[in-house]
Formats: sequence, C-alpha cells, structure tokens
Amino acid sequence: MPFQNRRAAVAGVYQSKQGDLSDQIQPIAWMDAAKAACADAGLTLADIDGLIGDGPEGVGIREQLPGAAFGYDLLGKPLRFHARNSIGAAAAGGAINLAAYAVSAGLADAVLVVTAAAGQAEGYASANRDEAIKMMAMLSGTYEFIYGTTRVSDYAQLATRHMHEFGTTSAQLAEVAVAQRQGAVRHPLSFHGHRGEITVDDVVNSRLIADPLHMLDCCAINQGAGAYVVTTLERARDGRHVPIELLGYGEGHSHIDPNAAPSLAVFPAAQVAADTAFDLAGVGRDDIDVAGIGDHFTINVLFGLEAAGFCGVGESGPFVETGALRLDGALPTNTAGGFLSFSHAGMAGLFTLIEVVEQLRGEAGDRQVAGAELGYVNGVGGAMQNNYSAILGRA
Repeated sequence: MPFQNRRAAVAGVYQSKQGDLSDQIQPIAWMDAAKAACADAGLTLADIDGLIGDGPEGVGIREQLPGAAFGYDLLGKPLRFHARNSIGAAAAGGAINLAAYAVSAGLADAVLVVTAAAGQAEGYASANRDEAIKMMAMLSGTYEFIYGTTRVSDYAQLATRHMHEFGTTSAQLAEVAVAQRQGAVRHPLSFHGHRGEITVDDVVNSRLIADPLHMLDCCAINQGAGAYVVTTLERARDGRHVPIELLGYGEGHSHIDPNAAPSLAVFPAAQVAADTAFDLAGVGRDDIDVAGIGDHFTINVLFGLEAAGFCGVGESGPFVETGALRLDGALPTNTAGGFLSFSHAGMAGLFTLIEVVEQLRGEAGDRQVAGAELGYVNGVGGAMQNNYSAILGRA
C-alpha cells in the first residue's frame, strides 16, 4: 500500500518553569508535560499514537522498549509509530522530522515528543551542578576525554581556532550571551531571566572556564520539562493555535573526535544540514524572520550562523557585533534565552524549537518579533559532529 501524503503541523507545545525540579518525580514531570502539550493542541493522551524518544522513566525496559511500554502500560493501546534519533541534546528538536514523516505517511495521526529532567536524576538531568559537570567531563571525543578534555575544552579549542583564523574576539562572543539574556528576562519560565540583563563587560569579566570561554559563555545547568505534538494540518487547524508546518529539514554528520575534523573552525556537515533544509523549503536566508540556533556555548551560535549562510564564513563576529541577534536586530536569535539563559535541561533542543513555534504563532509576549512568519531552527550534538536544520512556517 502506498504511503499517504498528508500535511503535518505542530499543534501543541508546553514548557515547565526551568530550574530545580528535584522535588518532582520524573515520570510525573514527563506525564504532566505530555498532557499539557496535548491540551494545547486540543487533544488528549488518548489521541496519541506515535512517540519519538523515551517514555517516562521506570516504565518498561527504558533503553530498549520505551515506546512499547508507553503505549501498552499508559495508553492502553499499542503505539502505531515509535522512533529515536541521534543528535545529542538536539535529538528532541530534530525529532520534528520523524514526527512529520510519520503523520505525513499515515503511520500515525498524532506524535508526541517530550523531554523531562526532574527528580533525583544523575548526569545531565541532575539539579546538582557538580553531578552534571561530572557527566560533561566525559563527553569529549572517545579517544580524547581520557586525557582530561571536557566538552567545554572541546569548544574552547574550536573558539580559539576561529579567533586565530578570522580575528573573532571575546567581546563578539559575549554579544551572543547579551542578546539572548535580553529575551530570557522577558520569558517568565526562564532559568536565568530573574538575574536581569547582562553586558559585554559582564561576560568577558566573568570567571574563565576554558580559555577563551568565560562562565557566561557557557550553557545553564538546570532541570525542566517540555513537549510538543505533531498532527495532521487539518486536525491542527481545529485546535487552539495557528498550525506551524515543517517546510524543510536536513541533517549533517561527520567526525568522532574534534581533532579528527578537517577544520576546527568550519564545519561542512553543519552546512549540509542547513543547505538541505533551505533547498527543500524553497526559501532564502533573507526570508527568515526569527532563528533558534543550538548554543551550548556562545561560539556555537557563530558556527551556526556561518553554516546556515546568514553571513559569510569568518564573518559571524562582526555580524553579531551589530546587534543582529537582539530582539530588534536583523535576525533575532534564541529569543527565549537559549541554552545560555533559558534552559539546558535534558534534550534541550526541544526548547529551541518551541520558542520558534511560539514566535511564529505570534504568542511570544514581550519578546515577540513583529511579523514573524518563517523561522530557522538548528541543533547540534557533540562538538559539531551531529547537526540538524529545519525551516518552520505558519500554515
């Protein structure tokens, strides 16, 4: 039987307050997010027949049968579709492609994507900073972390090379953090928004973590939950919000260890992901109104801007220095605060996607980008090894 060709759209989203959820049980935080995203779409959990990623912890054999366990044990019916991808912290954001595929092909009618870092979890999902950092210390390349490299030292090395080749400065990196904090202070759920706005001097004078990256160049460490639902465009139009369609999507995967990359300053795999997404969407870079770019560190955003073609290779420093990423800039980016100031909880790329969805819906409140109709979303796993790009638009 041939696959169907239905249009799919994001119909519902949800985000909890980001911070310390250690007083919550992870399965409850997961289920609360799932139910809330369904309600935002005008659906219930009973309507869900597809899941991307893990179900709640403690249900079934977590690493082997999360989808099957979720379907039978919690929905009382088999799931029609389950999948997982491999893009690190960007996996939940990149799951939009799998969700849209399942709905478009008729393999599912409503697909759920959830991340929930809560409870007494270990590693990334922990509210304990030392515990999270211990996990991060083992995230460097397979053949490199044994020598003491960490994820922040990986990106510090990449930032140093970008500075060497293109003259990028610490002040230019700092502008990324400054622009994103501008949005975080306007988002009631953000982790760092209550701390107020910051300046370039605040960033470059904050504690050095791995030269040239300072503390405020680095992502937050916190817990939080969020979810989104993809269903048919027809069904989404019966919901509470403007449906948001996936217009184009691409991925690019490359090296294992950072030092095995052909370049430490230019990443062809990220360019492949962006070019594929733009080609499939049939839109240009100048058509994009708002962007979400994975920002584990400020240097990520510079890499992401160049890979997507929003500026030339080596030109991202001067580009951001103009204030282009700010809410009133030429390309408002990570308008909720990104990983730096909104949240870096669980599969945090989900929050990047949700912010662009809310901007395109026109529901971003005080941080709303006027007339936003097309959005670009990017996510990165590892040290630029795994990349996805997506173009979203109002249906």
